[in-house]
Amino acid sequence: MMRNSLISETKMIAMAAKEISERLPPRWRLLERERGAAVRFPPDSSRIVDAIWEIRAPDGLSSDVIVEVKAKPVEPRLVRGVVSPLKALSNPGNEVTATRACMLISTYLSPLTRERLTEAGVSYADSTGNIRFSVDRPAVFIERQGADKNPFKEKRPLRSLKGGRAARVARGLMDYRTPFGTRQLAAEIASSPAMVSRVSNLLEPDEIVTKESPRGRIVTVDWEALARRWAVDYDFASSNTLTTWLEPRGTEALFVRLREAAFRYTVTGSFAGYRLAPIAQPRLATLYVEDPETVAEALGLRPAETGANVLLVVPFDPVVFERAERDNGIVYTRVTQTLLDLMTGPGRGPAEADALLEWMRENEDTWKLPMTRTT
Repeated sequence: MMRNSLISETKMIAMAAKEISERLPPRWRLLERERGAAVRFPPDSSRIVDAIWEIRAPDGLSSDVIVEVKAKPVEPRLVRGVVSPLKALSNPGNEVTATRACMLISTYLSPLTRERLTEAGVSYADSTGNIRFSVDRPAVFIERQGADKNPFKEKRPLRSLKGGRAARVARGLMDYRTPFGTRQLAAEIASSPAMVSRVSNLLEPDEIVTKESPRGRIVTVDWEALARRWAVDYDFASSNTLTTWLEPRGTEALFVRLREAAFRYTVTGSFAGYRLAPIAQPRLATLYVEDPETVAEALGLRPAETGANVLLVVPFDPVVFERAERDNGIVYTRVTQTLLDLMTGPGRGPAEADALLEWMRENEDTWKLPMTRTT
């Protein structure tokens, strides 16, 4: 795979056709009827497409596939503009009998771009191996997972949400109610306006953040899409330092002691999610702490390589302690941090994240915070 330069459109068409053909059922064929920048379809139309394929079943039933190629990665905000003319070409007479399949090929398609293409009923393929090829008649469906990160060089100043400074801004964008200004958010979360701008600029092309003007206020934040985007760059186990311990009397005894704790901590993971969106009873207590050895001694925990029921975690950044929530004498991480930790955590964490996500959708007015800063 070419990672430092964009792949030619001709090569992308050939690569996609080869990948799909190799995955077709026996005796099915994918034929290239026409290819080239000047291909017109239908013949009397002034519209130009990049290629026309024909998918043919063993019984002779076939359908045309109109192929559009984009040499650069297609951002989610551009999907609508790409899909509309494709759909018009696929059904020019607005008749069922005239319907043809649509296919978009690009160097890279992000998870959110692929999601929007799927919702629009457009097949896709990219140069990293992401493929979704769906035709109704004759019925065929092929799907393959490729990369979730763009391997090609980009000109964006910030390329990921890794690191504490970017995470601090991501948390702030999720936590607070819009609209707010860049400087207002920076003051609220103890960050710099420049860092807020860099993170928001990274997220704008995916329509996760929208502004009223290039230098204006942030007017909307798709916090759910932001959580998914952040989870691409964050992993609970590898981003933090985990130590395993045993509370021989059980987690109930642990929480009794935590109500009297004099050290800094927050509970995250299963117990933090369970208090808002209970599914199965948690068994593993996960705490962010600054010094695991000191905390373990204070709580009477024993080191445990196996059979642990407590995780003491040194966080990737102190942001995990910020805007924490106290409930019945216990300090819990902010719900947005809990969501991210569950999404990328081990075991049934992702399932618990789904339950918490549903609670957050239904209770956004409850957990979203108002700005306290006016400048």
